[in-house]
Amino acid sequence: MSSQGQQPGCRVYAIRAVGGQEYGVAFMLKARAENKGLDKVRVSAIVVLPTLKGFVFVEDPMPYEIQNLAMGIKHYRGMVRGVMNVDELLSSLAKPAGINVGDIVEIIVEPFRGYRGRVVDIDKEKGQVYLELLDSSSTMPIIVNIKGVRKIEGKQQ
Repeated sequence: MSSQGQQPGCRVYAIRAVGGQEYGVAFMLKARAENKGLDKVRVSAIVVLPTLKGFVFVEDPMPYEIQNLAMGIKHYRGMVRGVMNVDELLSSLAKPAGINVGDIVEIIVEPFRGYRGRVVDIDKEKGQVYLELLDSSSTMPIIVNIKGVRKIEGKQQ
């Protein structure tokens, strides 16, 4: 610990929960942390992303503290190995950039990761974009989640 009394560098860990029960698991973790006392448990944040089913993200310097808190919660299904990158978590919370019909985008999700495409149509209700791949010989449109693309260029004439 530093001389100013700050916590050591916190890390974000992902825990698995039954799909649809993420908020229940998060509230139980919060209640258990408060009951144990904030001086004993160093949980900084508990985050549930509504677009990502089955996961709860917890910020804490030690993973065993999270496991001890979560043990016995009904819909808790285990902890994901490894540390979550905070930048990835923040990018999923950020609002996606404005994508319009005719824009050139790069696909950032599998199975078409790295391919470029032209936006043919956008379904804002479903959060999907219809793309025409530029890097392939066929012109068959594909459907990708709007968060799975990154804008490269604006409209081309």
